[in-house]
Amino acid sequence: MAVALPALLPMRPFLREVVWGGRRLEGAFGKQLPPGLSIGESFELSALPHQESRVASGPLAGSPLGNLVQSRGSQLVGGGVWERFGADFPLLVKLIDASKDLSVQVHPDDDYARRCNLGRFGKMEAWYVLGSDGGRVAAGLEEGVDLKTLAAALDAGRAAEVIRFHAVAAGDLVFLPPGTVHALCGGVMVYEVQQASDLTFRLYDYDRVGIDGKLRELHVARALEVIDVDSRPHIRRHSVRAGSGDAESGEKQGFETPVQLVESECFRLTLHRVGEAACRLATGDSFLALTHVRGGEVAIEAADASCRMRLGETVLIPAGREISVTAPGTGKSRAEYLAASVVA
Repeated sequence: MAVALPALLPMRPFLREVVWGGRRLEGAFGKQLPPGLSIGESFELSALPHQESRVASGPLAGSPLGNLVQSRGSQLVGGGVWERFGADFPLLVKLIDASKDLSVQVHPDDDYARRCNLGRFGKMEAWYVLGSDGGRVAAGLEEGVDLKTLAAALDAGRAAEVIRFHAVAAGDLVFLPPGTVHALCGGVMVYEVQQASDLTFRLYDYDRVGIDGKLRELHVARALEVIDVDSRPHIRRHSVRAGSGDAESGEKQGFETPVQLVESECFRLTLHRVGEAACRLATGDSFLALTHVRGGEVAIEAADASCRMRLGETVLIPAGREISVTAPGTGKSRAEYLAASVVA
């Protein structure tokens, strides 16, 4: 007999070694990193082949996310999501430590990916900044820069002169539509939610050697085909925090007011702040992925299950469930978590 699908699925991430990574995910978020490796990405919620996250505990412990999507279908992801995407799980959630600058890059949209037989999904993404040691991000091109000007700058090794850079701090949100030239720079840690795609076209990479000892490949011709020179990323500054405005009245009623960070055709992202008063959530017709990003541990309860979510951990909630979230024993302090879902 098949095991009933639990209401709460704590996830164990896939950890990815990269040339620009470091060790900060260990100290900042308690990740158990393999000794001696530069880990840049913790795939919190992933069904990508060979990079899958797995259920960490409970009756389905050890199950890869992709297998669960195949076997549980709409029961896990929701009827509308299943009808739209089938067994192709649509989201990827990561924690990223950019100890060094990432390559200057761009991602294609769905139409380009399918037309060129590169997969079902292009790559729309958003970053929520978790920490910044005086760091910055590259996002968009300078005014008046066209593809010819960009190509000439790349040939001359002057990419930084034609790209816009933005200083970022913890709590900033950077939304990057496909076609946007961008790079995460050294000293920045982010939570990233994106379409379930690893399609990246590198424009410039500092003549860097990868972990395999070989010069990293560039994809300039492909990149120039998908770049939108007029794309301007949306950056929401950290002055807007969860619980602002109606926070006090929300606490009195036993819930907090979430801040909607992104509402797009590919994903929805909200920021929640929670204390000892219970915050109630209903997943509706889409799964919900909760990732703890600030403060003490959080307690999650459903009708037939409960778990604790510590800093840096992710819990997947199947569609059609109701849960309550609290941060017990925090007093006046607040824990913060991000909730990612799909518009069915």
